Amino acid sequence: MKKLFTILTVVAISTTSSFGQISDRENDESTYLIGARPIAGNFGFFFGISTSDISDIIDSNWSEAGIPLINVKYYYTDQLVLKGGVQIKKKRRSIEGELFDTTSFNDLEYKHVETDAEWSFGLGVEKHFSLSNIFDAYIGLNGNLGYERSVRTHNESYFNGDYNDNEGSSFGITYGMEGIVGTNFFIADLPLALGCEVGFVAKNYGPNKYKYEYDVSTNGTASSGTYYTSLVDDFEDASANSLSGFSDLKARRFDILPIARVTFTYYFKN
Repeated sequence: MKKLFTILTVVAISTTSSFGQISDRENDESTYLIGARPIAGNFGFFFGISTSDISDIIDSNWSEAGIPLINVKYYYTDQLVLKGGVQIKKKRRSIEGELFDTTSFNDLEYKHVETDAEWSFGLGVEKHFSLSNIFDAYIGLNGNLGYERSVRTHNESYFNGDYNDNEGSSFGITYGMEGIVGTNFFIADLPLALGCEVGFVAKNYGPNKYKYEYDVSTNGTASSGTYYTSLVDDFEDASANSLSGFSDLKARRFDILPIARVTFTYYFKN
């Protein structure tokens, strides 16, 4: 994640000197001498990080890879903006090794892996109201479609020859929409803007259950099979959150939640 921020910063600094002032609009010198407001035909790279992204980043229990929200904007008119983008997340942690058993004096194998991956593709439109070279206010609507996938693997052997192998997986299509109100602040005479967005996100979650396949041996007797567990863990009834071992399961989630996002946009001509 630190590498991503470093790369974006270097790109922004190095390309600023190449493009300079992007706006063909002449400033009203009696009012403003700063700002590089984009106009029809201009493009912009839009980078945003939300409160949920920050929460994932500071979660020290995970090794995280991926990128927050990155969009490309196109100014169809001075006040109508079309955009498309992608959001990618991946989390993984694992432990694998050999445990020395003092009873049998043998090394016992142990492996546990947890992986979560998420891809989301979005399209959106923004209506901008202010034509100021300093501040820019807008409303927007974004739609997104993607998938989420999780894998849980647990393999363990015991001194008497028994073993416990479990592999769980979850995959599902996600989709939703965002309604936002935002503002940009154009920085000096550069093609750069800092901003913020607030609004709501409505999301339907596809991967709401784990499918586990197990192969175990207990006292020399082997058994195998399939069972399901729910990924919905925030029911008001605590007992519903702890249920597991279903032979068949249907679980659904749909949330409408507030969202807040800090944005950074770099503009350039086509």
